[in-house]
Amino acid sequence: MKKEDKALTAEPILQVQGLTKYFDINAGLFKPKRQVHAVENVSFVLNESETLGIVGESGSGKSTLARVILGLLPETGGKVFYREQDITGLHGRQAKKLHQELQMVFQDPYASLNPRLKIGEAIAEPMLVNHVVKDKNEAKQEVKRLLETVGLREDMIERFPHEFSGGQRQRIGIARALALQPKILICDESVSALDVSVQAQILNLFNQLKRQLNLTYMFIGHDLSVVKYISDRILVLYLGEVMEMAETEELFAHTLHPYTKALISAIPEPSTKGRKQRILLEGDIPSSVDPPAGCRFCTRCYQATDKC
Repeated sequence: MKKEDKALTAEPILQVQGLTKYFDINAGLFKPKRQVHAVENVSFVLNESETLGIVGESGSGKSTLARVILGLLPETGGKVFYREQDITGLHGRQAKKLHQELQMVFQDPYASLNPRLKIGEAIAEPMLVNHVVKDKNEAKQEVKRLLETVGLREDMIERFPHEFSGGQRQRIGIARALALQPKILICDESVSALDVSVQAQILNLFNQLKRQLNLTYMFIGHDLSVVKYISDRILVLYLGEVMEMAETEELFAHTLHPYTKALISAIPEPSTKGRKQRILLEGDIPSSVDPPAGCRFCTRCYQATDKC
């Protein structure tokens, strides 16, 4: 099925409407309260079985956006709907059920694993706590199945996290995220700390799991070439605001926003023959405490006019 046909038949699984997140900062006893504008009025629709790539420089608000969607951080404004149900600010049992269906794969898998727990125990723990399995014996069998699913041997179940390579740890992190049988995986820079060859293996694993388990992804990254490889659509963030969003092929073929053009020009190319001219952005990223009026990118944009 073509991407266009798939887009027409897919149903929205997650809807984000005007999501905003500010962080209060202590400016001093005699100074007015100030706020960090981390995420500003972000809206998008994530369709079932789709991979939405979210790309932008460090500090653009990508990770904050993911954490607000998951309810790990309280929103300042806006709404999040999961299967048409408002999940903004859920607590208690409802939040627990939500967190089973929306899971996160982090950049550093070692930091998300308890170094004192064997990986079998680490993967089984969420299944036992959330009563996904009846007992420890069933949990052990399920852990072995998950390890096989992510490309690891079942005899690794008795090893500790420090005994694995970075790529293997990321596979363990993915297995732990899959333990609760989620519908959506939010991957936050999940391959950026890995070697290029290992990155390709993990990206192929994500695609394999997507087909096998009918998963939906939000894939966060700063490397546009990686995001391009795995995404059906791409959303470009800059200083907390959406600059552009389009189908992956359309974004690269008919780029509209100057910031997106600059990101695309920075993608490394294997040959200098026919290479497009690199767009160098001047100046530093403005402070998110006092962001520019109008287009957030106007202070660094090579095409900026007074209208911007």
